[in-house]
Amino acid sequence: MKRQRLNLILCVVVLGLTAAVYLSQKKEPPKGAPLTALKEEAVDRITLQHPKSADIVLEKKDGKWALTAPVQTPADPFEVKTLTGLATLETRSIIEPKEVKLADLGLDPPGFSVLLNDVKLEFGGVEPLKYRRYILLHAGAPDAKVALVDDPAGSVLDADYSDLVSKNLLPEGAEIASIAVPGLRVARGADGKSWNTDPADPKAGSDELQKFVDAWSGAHAMWNAAQPADDKPADKPEAVTVTFKDGRSIVFNIVARDPQLLLERPDLKVRYALSKTDTDTLLKLPEPPPAPKAAAVEDKKAEAAPAPPAPAAKP
Repeated sequence: MKRQRLNLILCVVVLGLTAAVYLSQKKEPPKGAPLTALKEEAVDRITLQHPKSADIVLEKKDGKWALTAPVQTPADPFEVKTLTGLATLETRSIIEPKEVKLADLGLDPPGFSVLLNDVKLEFGGVEPLKYRRYILLHAGAPDAKVALVDDPAGSVLDADYSDLVSKNLLPEGAEIASIAVPGLRVARGADGKSWNTDPADPKAGSDELQKFVDAWSGAHAMWNAAQPADDKPADKPEAVTVTFKDGRSIVFNIVARDPQLLLERPDLKVRYALSKTDTDTLLKLPEPPPAPKAAAVEDKKAEAAPAPPAPAAKP
C-alpha cells in the first residue's frame, strides 16, 4: 500500500516537472508590427485635431517639448511620451479598408486625428471584445490600412490640452526677480543675491526669504485642469505675480485654498491643483525658528560663567 502511494506521488511530481518544462519552452506568439515606421525618438512635431476644436500642436526643440498652439508654454514630458509612443504601438491585426465599412468602425468620419511629424493616424471606435482601437493610416492612399491596437490610455488624446501643459508652475531655469502674493512682496536686493520684503518684516531672515523663493522655484502641480468654459472670474481676484529677471511676468489667480490650493493662469486658461501644504509655503513666509526662552538663556549663561574659587584652607 505504501509502495503504491509512493509511486502515485512520484507520478504527480514527474507530471508537474514535465508541465513546467513544456511551459518554459513554449514560445511567446510573435509580436505584431509597429503601427508606423517612425522611431519614437524621431518624432519632433505632434498635432492633435478634434472636430470643432482648435488644433493642439507640440514641437520639440533642443530636446524639450513645448505647446505652440493654441497656447505657447512648456509641455509635460511624461504626458507627451504617451503621444510619441503611438508611433510604435503594437499592431494586433490589420483590416483592409475595402473589406469593411469605415463608418461601422467609427472611421468615416474619424473621431479625431493625430499627426506624428507627417504621419496621420485617424482614430475610430473601440471593438467590444478586447476593447482595442481602430486606427486608419494612409487614408485614401493605395497602402491604406486599418490597424487594431490596444486602446492608448490617458486623457492627453482629448481636445483638452491642459494635461499637456507642464506641471511646473514656473519655467525651468528662469531667474526670479520678485514674487507678489496677497499682502506681501519679496524682491531681489540691489546686490542681486539678498531678498527684501515689502512691507518690511523684521522677523524675516535671509533663510526664511530664500525658502519662500525656493518653494516657488520648485512649485509643481499634482494635476492640471482646464478653466471651466462657464467660469465667471471675480472682479478683483486674489492674485500672485511672479516677475523674472528678463522682465517677463506670470500671473496666477488664487481660485481656492481648501481642500487644496488651486491656482489659475488666465493666459493659458489652465488650473493647477497643488497640495494643501503649498498654501503655507507659497502664499506666506515660513515662520522663523522660535527664540530661546529667557530661562534657557540664563541657564546657558550660568553654565558659561566661571566657577567661584574654592575657599582657602584654614591653617
